[in-house]
Parts: sequence; C-alpha cells; structure tokens
Amino acid sequence: MNKILSEFQIEMDLLKYYIDFQNRSYKNQSKIEKHNPDTVLKTLTISKIKQFDFSSHIISIYGAYEHFIEQLISKYLENICAITTTYNSLPEEIQKNNLNKTLEILKQLDYRKNKNLRPEKLVEILHNNINENSPVLNIEAFLNHSANFRISVIDNYFTEIGIKNFSSLVRQYEPLKSYLENNVSDFSSKKNTIVFQIVEHICDLRNDIAHGVINVQLINKTILFDYIDFMKIFSKSLFELINCSYLSKIYELNNNDIEVISIFNKEILCFNTKGRIIDKKTKILVKSDNHFPSIFYTNILNIQHNKTSILNTIENENVDIGIKVDKKIKDTMKFKVC
Repeated sequence: MNKILSEFQIEMDLLKYYIDFQNRSYKNQSKIEKHNPDTVLKTLTISKIKQFDFSSHIISIYGAYEHFIEQLISKYLENICAITTTYNSLPEEIQKNNLNKTLEILKQLDYRKNKNLRPEKLVEILHNNINENSPVLNIEAFLNHSANFRISVIDNYFTEIGIKNFSSLVRQYEPLKSYLENNVSDFSSKKNTIVFQIVEHICDLRNDIAHGVINVQLINKTILFDYIDFMKIFSKSLFELINCSYLSKIYELNNNDIEVISIFNKEILCFNTKGRIIDKKTKILVKSDNHFPSIFYTNILNIQHNKTSILNTIENENVDIGIKVDKKIKDTMKFKVC
C-alpha cells in the first residue's frame, strides 16, 4: 500500500511543478499578444488560457485523489482476503455488502469502466463465497460508485468494507492531526464541511467544470498550492487509518503473544522467547488502545541475553531477552511476534 501513497504524493508534486511552468509561460504569452494583436491570440487571451489551465488543475487533483482512494481500498481488500482463510472470517460489513455490491455491478457491465469484467467470473466468485466459503472477493464490485468522493461519500464507502466512523477517526492520525491543531480550533467537534473544506471545495469545482459551468471562480497559485499540500496531508492520514485497520486484522489472527517481563526507557522490551527464534528481521506488532495508529509495527535494533548482544535466539530454547526497538513503547501496550 505504500506504493499507492507514494505515487499520489509524487503526482501532486509534479502538478505543482507544472503549474509553476505554466505561470512562467504566461509572460511569454503576454509578449506575443502585445506584438501580434491581429492573430488568433487576440481571442485566446491570457485570461482564457488561465481558465483552461485552472480547469485542468482541478480535474488532475480530483482524478488523482479518486484513483488513490480506489487503489487503496482495492489493495486493502486484496490484503484482507490474502490473510483470511474463510469467507465467514471476513469483516461482517464486507459479508453484508458483498452480495448487493456484486449484483449491482452485474447490472452495469455496459459501463465503460466495467468493460473488462466478465459476468461469468463475477458469478463464479460470488458462488464460491456463499457455497464454498472462499474469502476471494469481487473487489471491483466494492470499488463501484457514482458520486464524487466528498467526505460523506467516503464515510459510506469505507463503512461498506468494515471501517466505520472514517471522518472522525482520520482526524486523529498524523500528519492531519497536527495540521488541524494549527488551523482549525476544536477540530474534533467541528462538522466535516469545516474540517474538510478543501476536499469539499475541490469536489464542487470538479462538478462545476465537468458540467460546463461558465466562469468558474479561479483560485490563485498560492491557495491552489495550499490545496494540493492539504491533499497530500489528508492522503497520508487516510493511508495510516486504512493500514491500521489492516494491521488490526493481522493482530487478531496472530497467536504469538508476548508476556512482558518489563519495559525500560520506553524502548527496551524484556520477555521470554518461549522457544521462538528472534532476530533483527523479526517484527513486533504493537497494540495501544490510547494511540493513533492503535496497531503498528516496530523493528528490533538490538537483542541482549544475559547483558550480552546476540544475533538471534535458538529455536525451542526458553530464554529471557531484552530487545531495543525503534519506536516508543509503554507497559500499557500489548505485543506480538511476527
């Protein structure tokens, strides 16, 4: 899922570079207008060019944003299916919506976006879900939507895959949380239309442009760049929320609990190996009820046994060790070996 986020962030940076490039070209365009008053450029004014360019900027931002969410949900569902052995073990909301979402997309196979879907394959997968308890889903069915991705739409979209209260939760994830603390007073209690005003405005502008509204109000470059920067911040926190939900499922399925002996300096975890092999490639899955994200991985930086650094423990040997990890930990947290 990291690649999906990275590609969106790069796309937003490239758009900012392109906008700067276009702004520099306006100066040359002004010179051409001045020295060639009788050409077609007399009609194609700087003002009109800026309007065309602005429309392309908004469409580019929204298009990348929509694609990002669709790809993220697709990968999330793919990952959830990969770690789940039966259909009945999938999140309840996914099971609840699977039939209706599949039937819905079967009625829309003539839509351009569904042109590569084969009805017999969709039916086969649905049959395997219901009759063979197979966890493999028609993921394309869950991506099906007809409305712009306003926050209320995303709330519903994520609820359908078992992630509830998205608009409230995402505010608690960094870097959006810090942004809101600096820009929106009492952001936890504010309405979505205030907290996510930029997302809502981009959706409004996209709609106006797509439906041919004349003289859409342009936004100057500084504010547009602020919009793009916000979308990068929002996308990062959205990613963290989705990833946390996925890790929660991994945590639920993992039986390698660590019985903590003690924790020192918020970075050294002491426990008995219970015969497990522990080395620096081992990851520790951490759960904290008062932390966002509530589930996260931490890496092992060093392992000690009897005050001596070791490379790894031996299988089937029960020894007490201390591991230094790369994230702050507390004794209120729970840990599992991955």
